Amino acid sequence: MHHVINTALTLTIWFWAAAEILLQIRQRTRSARTERTEWLSLLIFPVLLGGGIALAAPLRHALPGLSYSTNAPPLEVTVLLVAWAAVGLRLWAIVTLGRFFRGTVHIQHGHRVVSSGPYRWVRHPAYTGILVAGLDLALLTDNVVSALVFTACALIAVGYRIHVEERMLLDALGEEYGSYAARTRRLIPGIW
Repeated sequence: MHHVINTALTLTIWFWAAAEILLQIRQRTRSARTERTEWLSLLIFPVLLGGGIALAAPLRHALPGLSYSTNAPPLEVTVLLVAWAAVGLRLWAIVTLGRFFRGTVHIQHGHRVVSSGPYRWVRHPAYTGILVAGLDLALLTDNVVSALVFTACALIAVGYRIHVEERMLLDALGEEYGSYAARTRRLIPGIW
């Protein structure tokens, strides 16, 4: 059972990566001309996430006293199901945005607020999905410090990106975005 679940998790990560790449390519070929683009957060995001991943393994081995085991089929199945749900939420959010989705924070000609699909409940469901999937998979490091370091890096990266994106959207879309922001939460319905 353990081998099957590990294979499913590996395939999930590869599917997610392939879907993200294909969506980026599709958006690059279909997207409208942009009025403004912010590039720094595009650099910060992978650096922090990559840094969290790069630190996780060495910390796990340096601090074995803080290790735990996720090598139990019910826990592994739960991690797999949560990862699928989170990746599904992210992809649903990206598809819902349609031509407005890009890897960069940007404003396009004719940009408008999207409030359908998962955007009915939160302003940044794609970030919710990536955070939940990432934090869920971080549990597989089997070490408290490794998981916490990755979690901190992910939260800083997403928090910075949300700050930049919301500032740009409010500046460009004004009251339309302000009104939407007043009635929805950022990442977690009813909480934040």
